[in-house]
Amino acid sequence: MPLSPSKSPSKSPKKSAAPATEKQSGQSTSLRSFDRSLPMMLIRAREAVMHRFRPLLRSHDITEQQWRILRVLAENKHADMLELSVRCNIQPPSLSRTIPLLIERGLVQRTAHRGDQRRVLVSLTARGRTLFRTMSAETVRLYQQIEEDLGSTRLNRLYRALDDVMTLAQPSEGAAAPDSED
Repeated sequence: MPLSPSKSPSKSPKKSAAPATEKQSGQSTSLRSFDRSLPMMLIRAREAVMHRFRPLLRSHDITEQQWRILRVLAENKHADMLELSVRCNIQPPSLSRTIPLLIERGLVQRTAHRGDQRRVLVSLTARGRTLFRTMSAETVRLYQQIEEDLGSTRLNRLYRALDDVMTLAQPSEGAAAPDSED
């Protein structure tokens, strides 16, 4: 299965990542084409990857945001709302609307923090852990397909490059980055 999303731009992007023209100082004299702009390429890459995962999410009636929450909670015994917001890249108001939906489905629970009754901790329920294990098996298979399509060397280079890009502008402590359209 190709990594490209179902909707591709009508005009195929140029192969070169360099701007159309450059001064001798190395500064660009023109704006990079829209199709080669880094934000758009990252969005399209995300869509290409998520295109593979969305059928799995839909089959379990789970949104992308809800899956991110389940993943973080599966890796940790519990997390407070601020930590979930930052780690899942979900704005606090969206998270405050999403957690009750997961509670309604019996997938997560809220408890007060022992040392600070003002803090709320969220954790997976037994049902949430079961769903996570079920979905994880398929997720592993999807990741294996991506690795087969790209090759392990290219995929590892991609992970390193993305790590480098993410260090360019780390969000301030406790601030979640804007939501993606899920």
